[in-house]
Amino acid sequence: MPDQTKLAGGVKALQQEAKEKAVQNKAKELDIPYVNLLTMPLNPDLSKVIPKEVAEAAGVAVFFQSGKKLRVAAADLDEKAQALIEKLRKDGYWAEVSLASEESIRAAHKIYFSKQYQEKEKVETEFREEDLGSFAEEIAGIQELKTKIEAASSDAALKYIQVGAYKTHSSDIHFQPEEKMVLVRFRIDGVLKSVFEITRKTYDGLIKEIKYLSHLKLNITNIPQDGQYSFILNKRQINVRVSTLPTHYGEACVMRLLDSQRSAIPLEELGFEGESLKNIQGAVQLTHGMILVTGPTGSGKTTTLYTMLQSIDTQAKKVITLEDPIEYNLPGISQSQIDEDQEYDFASGLRAILRQDPNVIMVGEIRDLETAETAAQASLTGHLVLSTLHTNSALESIPRLINMGVKSFILAPSLDLIVAQRLVRKLCPDCMESKPISESEKSHIAEVLEKIRAKGIEAPVMPTELKSAKGCDKCSHTGYKGQVAIAEVLRFDQLLRNMILENKPMPEIYDYISKQCKMLTLKEDGVLKVVSGLTTLDEVERVAK
Repeated sequence: MPDQTKLAGGVKALQQEAKEKAVQNKAKELDIPYVNLLTMPLNPDLSKVIPKEVAEAAGVAVFFQSGKKLRVAAADLDEKAQALIEKLRKDGYWAEVSLASEESIRAAHKIYFSKQYQEKEKVETEFREEDLGSFAEEIAGIQELKTKIEAASSDAALKYIQVGAYKTHSSDIHFQPEEKMVLVRFRIDGVLKSVFEITRKTYDGLIKEIKYLSHLKLNITNIPQDGQYSFILNKRQINVRVSTLPTHYGEACVMRLLDSQRSAIPLEELGFEGESLKNIQGAVQLTHGMILVTGPTGSGKTTTLYTMLQSIDTQAKKVITLEDPIEYNLPGISQSQIDEDQEYDFASGLRAILRQDPNVIMVGEIRDLETAETAAQASLTGHLVLSTLHTNSALESIPRLINMGVKSFILAPSLDLIVAQRLVRKLCPDCMESKPISESEKSHIAEVLEKIRAKGIEAPVMPTELKSAKGCDKCSHTGYKGQVAIAEVLRFDQLLRNMILENKPMPEIYDYISKQCKMLTLKEDGVLKVVSGLTTLDEVERVAK
């Protein structure tokens, strides 16, 4: 049998479509514009133009304002509506009237005059970093705030959650609707942690507030939407990337938090060392060429790119970035935000950047053939180009670009360095403890160290003990605190370029890289970090399978 709920929803949608069509035809007869507010992003600030009682009595809603220019939707051009329009004009407004359905007007009033946009509650947004407790303490504090969040306005509730996420050093906030409630989770050091559950009523207000701030359509819930906004916390601007997704139980929402004033972290502290570090430092100082950083979402690609950029002498070189969005503010660098709604994408933006006479270009992501080819051509004409690519390993980047359509005679001379990376959790320095190495651990590490030495790379001796995760208040009893990168760093030589140029089979190219290029794999770099006491084999296995 068909799903009765979906069937009823479909019938309702068809009935509404018929009503909108009738209103549209009526607008044509009256020779005035028609508007459907059910499909428009609405700004609750417009509710201030006309008082609630007046707007509801006249059946009107303002849906656009620019200075004294207004666009007003009316369900009927009766005496009340016409009198209100006349009063607006006498008050100095240039008011244009559009016809809308009654459902349209009611939907606008519901958004404009709901409690969440009428009440504002002050939330403490400044605190001393040194006063912050452990993740566990902060999350416990947030859980105690649950009752307050449920009772607060949506604006205040969102601020409480944002503050809590910042205090726990979370990179993402997840809202996951379930059948009877909505689960709130924070991603801390790459791992999701449940914080608390909120009622669906509270979440309904929260998601509207988030969508409003992100300039998303408040009254559209059946398609994915992406947006962004920022808020000030501890006098720092925190940028938020928002993604909504329709699910069986309602709209799921993920918010990524980006501290725009975060200080640069040296490559060494990110986790790069030895030959890998030397190769990156050498490539960044090139006058031309292409550097790619690859890995899945959340693997630290952008942070690595920003760190590379900040090692460039911006006094002597002009550096321009093209980003979506601009995540961190970089002094001495021109940063440009793409806007696909205005047809300003990576491909068109890159062409525009090349007319600005840059020395170094950073393109947020290579997504298509046009961007890839333009970036490669730029690297061959005197520009150093840095970008990201979604592949699982450094080796996979070569066939990925070829399959994208980049010609081998362009790709071969343009590529200089590919970095593939993941983030593993670091052992908590306050509670990690040493334990004798087991036979299985010893066997696994010995095999990896032998492979490293076979590549001509110096490897440490086999340890007798390994650091392990214990857990304390400082790390919320997880045993881990912070993250570090494990990486593959592939530096191109002329023989490798010749193999690509001659369209050699990929297995042959892979074989050459593994034997001749002195490149550590993700797992090999991870094992070295285990031996040095930074992380554990379990962590390396978790992210580098």
